[in-house]
Amino acid sequence: MDSKSEQIAADIRDAIRAGRLERGVLYSSRELGELFGASRTPVREALLRLADLGLVKIERNRGARVVGQDGRGIVELCSLRVLLEPPACRSAAAVMTARDDEALLAEYTIMETLADGSQDYFAADERLHDLILRASGNQRLAKFVGELRQTLSLDGRYSVPHHQPVDIALKDHRDIIEALRNRDGLAAEQAMRKHLVRSGDLLVSHSSDENRSLVAEWRRWLAIATP
Repeated sequence: MDSKSEQIAADIRDAIRAGRLERGVLYSSRELGELFGASRTPVREALLRLADLGLVKIERNRGARVVGQDGRGIVELCSLRVLLEPPACRSAAAVMTARDDEALLAEYTIMETLADGSQDYFAADERLHDLILRASGNQRLAKFVGELRQTLSLDGRYSVPHHQPVDIALKDHRDIIEALRNRDGLAAEQAMRKHLVRSGDLLVSHSSDENRSLVAEWRRWLAIATP
């Protein structure tokens, strides 16, 4: 996907998040092209990418319908994050620099100042996680996990502040940053896993509609991801 299509995909994700594009509504390529100032080709490429992420459903000769993740989708996304991010955090601790420390602290300060679960709060949260992943040195992993995070956030089931006080999330991030600043890889990995498991528990429990099999599947993945 070229840079134009990537930008359109990002614009569509932002529009869904902001509510400018509504869940369940069918949008044609022409309509989206007019909305985002692009021709049909990059719009179609962007929609194919978003379909792969589970954000839209392509309907042949009609357009794309905005959809959300079901309970199984939430379990799969949360499981992938728990499998991938903690070891990446441990790797980052071994190679991070003072400049990385400053960048992490700057994003955390934004989160702490806002402390409201707003879009700006979550944007800083996303940048903080992205900084850690990129510091690990695996840029493909950083990009992949970034897409997972965007898909989860677009689903609208934020764990903060609907189901968890912001203070708890902030403490989780403080623990991660402190371990990284101490260059303690094991502690950083454990702190990241604790944070992701806590968030995943909330997201899964509130998206499974009391489907015990999905909760059991989430628990099975946690057992695999936890040393």
